[in-house]
Amino acid sequence: MNFKKTTMAVAVGSAIYLCNGAWAAEPASALEIAPITVTGEKINRSLEQTQSSVVVVTDQQLREKQDRDLVDVFARTPGVYNQSGNENWGIRGVPVSGFDDQGPATLNGAVSVFVDGAVQPNRALTLSPMPLWDVDQVEVFLGPQSTTQGRNSLAGAVVIQTRNPTFEPSFSARTNMGSYGERGAAVAGGGALVDDKIAGRIAVDYQEGDGYIDNIALHDDANPTRTGNARGKLLILPNDDLDVLLTYAHSESRKGDNSAMRQNDKIRYYKMTSNTKAYDKLEQDTLSAKVDYRLDDNWSLTSLTANTRSDYDARLDFDQSADANQVVLRKQDGDLFSQELRLNYSGDTVKSFVGAYYGHNTNNFHDRLLFNNLLFGTAKGDTTIESKAVFGEINWTFAPRWTLITGLRYDHETNDTDIKQDDFSSPGKLSKSFDALLPKLGLDYELAANQYLGVMVQKGYRGGGVNVRAGGGHEGYDPEYTTNYELSYRGSFFDKTLRTRANLYYTDWKDQQVSALERNTDFVQVFNAGSSDIKGLEVFVEKDLGEQLTLTAGGSITAGKYKDFVTGDGRDMSGEDFLYSPKYKLSLGGIYRWNDRLTLNTDLVYQSTAPSEYEFDTAGQVTGERRSDSYWLVNFNTEYKVTKNVAVSGFVKNAFDKEYITNNRSGDIVDVGAPRTVGLVLRYDM
Repeated sequence: MNFKKTTMAVAVGSAIYLCNGAWAAEPASALEIAPITVTGEKINRSLEQTQSSVVVVTDQQLREKQDRDLVDVFARTPGVYNQSGNENWGIRGVPVSGFDDQGPATLNGAVSVFVDGAVQPNRALTLSPMPLWDVDQVEVFLGPQSTTQGRNSLAGAVVIQTRNPTFEPSFSARTNMGSYGERGAAVAGGGALVDDKIAGRIAVDYQEGDGYIDNIALHDDANPTRTGNARGKLLILPNDDLDVLLTYAHSESRKGDNSAMRQNDKIRYYKMTSNTKAYDKLEQDTLSAKVDYRLDDNWSLTSLTANTRSDYDARLDFDQSADANQVVLRKQDGDLFSQELRLNYSGDTVKSFVGAYYGHNTNNFHDRLLFNNLLFGTAKGDTTIESKAVFGEINWTFAPRWTLITGLRYDHETNDTDIKQDDFSSPGKLSKSFDALLPKLGLDYELAANQYLGVMVQKGYRGGGVNVRAGGGHEGYDPEYTTNYELSYRGSFFDKTLRTRANLYYTDWKDQQVSALERNTDFVQVFNAGSSDIKGLEVFVEKDLGEQLTLTAGGSITAGKYKDFVTGDGRDMSGEDFLYSPKYKLSLGGIYRWNDRLTLNTDLVYQSTAPSEYEFDTAGQVTGERRSDSYWLVNFNTEYKVTKNVAVSGFVKNAFDKEYITNNRSGDIVDVGAPRTVGLVLRYDM
């Protein structure tokens, strides 16, 4: 583990501005960008030597793009779809929670998100915007990461690394304001506490806003939001061979109802009607300890311990209207503990690790349904999932230009679910266990200098579970598996001023877990639906045109279909496209460094239409579908450095105020994209 901060220098004209805030009056004639290192696969590689399809966003890019949270990153990332508020997003057409959703108390998902090595609770992925203040790097892995990351990484993983303490003093502060009552402030800083031995860093961020949805029944804002985050880090270096990094993070998120209404078959954008002041509130605390011990020049030990406690509280409008008074009160308490120990080796021709993992996840839930303020029904229970694994990977350069990549993971999981009360069906207690052997095998060939061609085959896995939804019968279901075949290319041209990456893949999915609403009821059942496949292509290109202008382009084609899916009540979706999954996504961008102070940035994003819901005849055959809208969005960002330390920036998102539907389900409730938003940021960096 190396805590020396990598510095990216952008040379413009006769000055160099460094990402750590320093200025140097030094002539420059070219754009210099330090190599990007990908860390999420536990063997550090340069981006061009990483076979996995991964999008890396550095701290400088987060600032240039005015990315405040993961929603902003996902919005322009090909291969990833998302909706406003982060409530539903997915990778390669697979929703973050999986197609089965596994109920409101889910502990399983299809995508894992890690912050400083600590996996985030499922609720945090869909209810919190996950702010990116004081973040060093975001890595979005497209495709299975089960061999490396284990459970809940069937479709991909997101790895976020916040800034670590250094022994040099630092301080940054930001205040911002924008459309729809948006306002906030953030500070971060740190330095040496004991010279060359102990360093610390603290980061705090608070944001709030009124939201752009109006509740016309209550004559109030439907979706006011509030997020607060605090993080403290302590770096301890007892000797030259031992690094200890301790982290405590606290976060709070509260949001209202982000839906819109359909009235007389017409969408009323940014309007909804409800007689309930709905909200979702999530609080969580994370403690983690990362210890690195260097045994010698080649061998090292890494221990990562993390524990997250979460408290979720919600009041929801069950009828989603102002006509009835049906309210759901929801309470969940969760605990996520994990311990990973790895032995790492790094030599001239071999890089490898072998490790062991233990995870213990619990969630207690208590849901109440009220009609006219009277208790109508209750569902409560708890789930405990225990996971144990051994895993490893070897990267062996067995001949000049040739590297063999092998990995293997054995995973054992137990699920104990106890539904203590369900007034809509019956209580139930069920215990299930699952085992999986997850290999991966790849070959990487250096065609020429800075030109790499790779092929990879690996298994993906997600454990089974128990349907905890009220009225769902609480039956168990089996694991699901994927086999992913992937061809990758990485190439740089013209003295690395043109950088290209491409991944072509095919995913074969067996025993897929899918949830479906029972006909004429409000109850959801979960099935191992049979089989599916996903075919796709992701391409990314960056080009530096001189020392001032950089252009970027990225595109994805995602074709996911159910090959065999018949629900328990006879509805047949075999041959149909995945719900919510757009086939095409395109992102074009440009950054122009006018001089050593002014930077201009723009993005153009296209996302194609996707099915939101299928319609069936009485025989269970698909007769039609409801689809979301395709759309083009244009965003602008600019920053002006008033002094060496002070900068002011502004942004416009959805500049042409495009109105579009993101989830066109039947009934009176739909989801729509955000309208035009503008904002202004004042920032100080020491």
